[in-house]
Amino acid sequence: MKSIFLLLLISLFIPTFGHAQDEKPQAIERACPNVFSFTKNNKTYSFRYASNHPIAVQNKKIKQMVIYIHGARRNGLDYYEWGEKAVIAANKNDETLFISPQFNSEKDLEDHKHDSTHLFWIKNNWRIGDESVSSEKRKMAESFSSFSLIDSLIARACNKKYFPSLKKITIVGHSAGGQFVSRYVGMTPMPIIASKYKFNFIVMNPSSYMYLDDRRPVKTESGLTFIKPDTSGCSSFNDYPRGMENLNPYASKVGVETIKQQFLNRDISFILGEKDVNMSDSSLDKSCEGNMQGRFRLERGQFFYEYLQLYSNKKKIHQIEVVPDVAHDGDKMVNSKAARWNIFGI
Repeated sequence: MKSIFLLLLISLFIPTFGHAQDEKPQAIERACPNVFSFTKNNKTYSFRYASNHPIAVQNKKIKQMVIYIHGARRNGLDYYEWGEKAVIAANKNDETLFISPQFNSEKDLEDHKHDSTHLFWIKNNWRIGDESVSSEKRKMAESFSSFSLIDSLIARACNKKYFPSLKKITIVGHSAGGQFVSRYVGMTPMPIIASKYKFNFIVMNPSSYMYLDDRRPVKTESGLTFIKPDTSGCSSFNDYPRGMENLNPYASKVGVETIKQQFLNRDISFILGEKDVNMSDSSLDKSCEGNMQGRFRLERGQFFYEYLQLYSNKKKIHQIEVVPDVAHDGDKMVNSKAARWNIFGI
């Protein structure tokens, strides 16, 4: 296991200093109860999570690890409780290590009086794998990509000392968490490092997607097509996280071509809410870059799936399902039949 943690250094970077600000400036109502800590250069860093089983105690019953990534409100404990219902309904609690991490803002840490080891992000940029930051009040010697922290959680679970029967690892995300998973899947080295385990990734209702080239969906008289759009007034349309230009440090270490190949070849399911069609949703990406992907989340997801088929050779790339009568709801989505099948196969 030592080699796994050494390879995770791919995603450790120099800290960034700045003032904390968020798209959702109000602090979280509840903090996750558990703390995941690690050290670098003799300094301790940590982030919070909720889990149905201890992650550092041997458990021979655990066969699957499921990580559920929260949305922009950073309400990891809500996501844990919603996901826990799905685990129990599937009768898989004893054999599933279920975890919901929490990516905090500085305000969250201050309001909940978390100690100075806790990492934090600005503008909810944890959702695209950006590095944690530092401030005058909370100075951090190092910064860490949010993607690297999930790498570390997975690496911990892959330690046979703790979970000798573990065989499958599933990463699920809804809303901003769906954005997280939809980028992370093409970048994380863990399916290669931990190649003895089966990995699958589930993307639910993200606000935008990372396109693999400069084509975008355009409706014509003959139907839907994908071409380079008119970029007048929107020259950054293909910048990361909505495209593959100007990648952040974690992504840059992986490289454009590797990201494309990993994204196309890994096991990804897109699960969308049938009624997630609100174009006025305050958390919908209404930037020119986002609007080039479609009018609302359902349409953007369906368009993106069709776009991926441009890379296929007869066989469909990835899977897509639409959950009837559900809008933008992380509880109903993870407890849907589609999610249960894609997570547990039942």
